[in-house]
This record gives sequence, C-alpha cells and structure tokens, in this order.
Amino acid sequence: WFWLCLIGCMDWKGHNSVPPEMWLLPNWFPFHPGRLWCHCRMVYLPMGYLYGSKFIYSDAETDPLIAELRKELYCQPYNSIDWD
Repeated sequence: WFWLCLIGCMDWKGHNSVPPEMWLLPNWFPFHPGRLWCHCRMVYLPMGYLYGSKFIYSDAETDPLIAELRKELYCQPYNSIDWD
C-alpha cells in the first residue's frame, strides 16, 4: 500500500510506519537497518526517506486519474474515511 500513499490515493495515517530514525541508532543495536540483508536495506532506506517526508504526488487533488482510483478503491467517499 506504500505506493498508494505516494500517488495520493491513501493517506499516510493509514500506512504502517517506516521510521527513518532507525538509521540513527548505534551500529551495535540489534535492530539497526544496517544489519538487514542488503536487498532489505536498499528498500528500507528510500522507503524510510519517503515516509519521513510524507511525500505525495503534488497534483493528487486535481488529477482526474487519482480521483477515479479513489472512487474505485474505496466503498465510501475518500474525504469521509477515518484513517486513524
């Protein structure tokens, strides 16, 4: 669902966290992302950055394709969804 948040079809509040702050932990910490398998690190780093900045496609509110995707994906109007 990460990509839905990026294109503006889902609010970031509805996505599980990908905390970029994990990279600030000391290297000896058991859950440091540097200890992940190399392919996991390559995915975690950019996802953490995008999650931390809450990146959203800049024209999501005016793009007709995004509006149609929102109608197709959700049973209720997008603006009435409680993401918390």
